[in-house]
Amino acid sequence: MLAELQADVATGTLYRSPQLTEGGVRLYDRLLLDALQNGTETSLAEALCVCSAVRPPSRWQHPREVGQEEALVDATTRLAEREFHRFYIRGLCLRALDQGVESLVIYRARPADPGRAPSDAMIGVRIAASSLLEDLRGMFRSFPPHGLPPCRDPGLSVRLPDDLQWQGATAPLAARSGTR
Repeated sequence: MLAELQADVATGTLYRSPQLTEGGVRLYDRLLLDALQNGTETSLAEALCVCSAVRPPSRWQHPREVGQEEALVDATTRLAEREFHRFYIRGLCLRALDQGVESLVIYRARPADPGRAPSDAMIGVRIAASSLLEDLRGMFRSFPPHGLPPCRDPGLSVRLPDDLQWQGATAPLAARSGTR
């Protein structure tokens, strides 16, 4: 995770959300580095909130009426989760490739609301670590993917396969993770 962050910073390709305030842009690299070294997506969201690093959304959609403060907390949490998870997956891809593991397995990392049949169909699918890494390193027109590019469900993630899955894999293999 840290190597991927350092590479993005060195090449000037670190994604900085348009939601960041002017101060947030200045602090973001350090806050993200601290979270990747010593924290979690939750500690990143808390640090972004404490520093007023994210601007309130001008528009938001929510199934119930919420105030601007709650919408700001929600936007901050989503940004922190998305970026932390993206660096987690990039780090896991590097680890897999370093260990000679060519594919990762999609799994449900967080409970989902009912009606996620398309996402649930992805569970157990193997995905090529090299193409997933390439996709998550790319430049993005607007927002980078929150994890797995072909999956709109942020509750999905990837893991290293168990011995049975990568020695005689019967699960389908996705050659590309998606499009940007």
